[in-house]
Amino acid sequence: MVEPDDLTVDDIARDGGGGAAQPRVFARAVHAPVGWPWEQVRAAQLAACHEAPLPMDQVHLRLKRLTPWRPVQTARFAACYVRIAEIAERFETQVEVEGRPVPVVFEPPESLARRARRSVLVGAGAAVVVALLFVSIAGALLARAQGEEQLAALEHDAAMKLQRAEAAQSFRRQSTALAAAAPGELVSAPLADLAWAMAARAPDARIEAWRWDHGVSRVEARGEASPFADSHRAVTREGAGVWRIEPEERGR
Repeated sequence: MVEPDDLTVDDIARDGGGGAAQPRVFARAVHAPVGWPWEQVRAAQLAACHEAPLPMDQVHLRLKRLTPWRPVQTARFAACYVRIAEIAERFETQVEVEGRPVPVVFEPPESLARRARRSVLVGAGAAVVVALLFVSIAGALLARAQGEEQLAALEHDAAMKLQRAEAAQSFRRQSTALAAAAPGELVSAPLADLAWAMAARAPDARIEAWRWDHGVSRVEARGEASPFADSHRAVTREGAGVWRIEPEERGR
């Protein structure tokens, strides 16, 4: 049942609602100024509370938008009131405001309280789930970062061990090759030949390579003349650009 706009507060108070078969609804139009949707809703709520037919602790208020939100345009709402004492269970009805039917639903305070508690519990449960999910993701990311760090450390250690092994193997190959080239001979012999070749090189000689093979030094040099100016040791030509440095015993 919809109360007309000229219904007085005394009429609603006298009705009492104790023996009424159906709660009596009082509805009126409320205007809100230009603003964002939530700002208009807030303004309409304040206006509806200010224009309530009874103190707000005695009535339920439901607010329904009558016009869609548009920029730079005021809004109209339907403010529907019913006495709290008349609501013992969920009550659905339809009222008419400014010639327009408006469906409205009222619920007793106990139902609203249960719904609020349920919403709080659902929100708390959702927050716990989100927190657990965040912790799980953070833990997974941390574990992945630690795993990648450990893997990088293992790869670095493996690379260093491989480098040391290759260096040791290269040293063994060089030692074996040197021993095969001059069995029983000291390393000082090829070094002495190399030092003599550097000191005895002719000023205009163009030596491109020096080799030590089976106790004999050989150099590759451009030109037809001997690349060495020192006659202390014998130098013989073995081919195009290849010169053999005879051992020191033979060169004397």
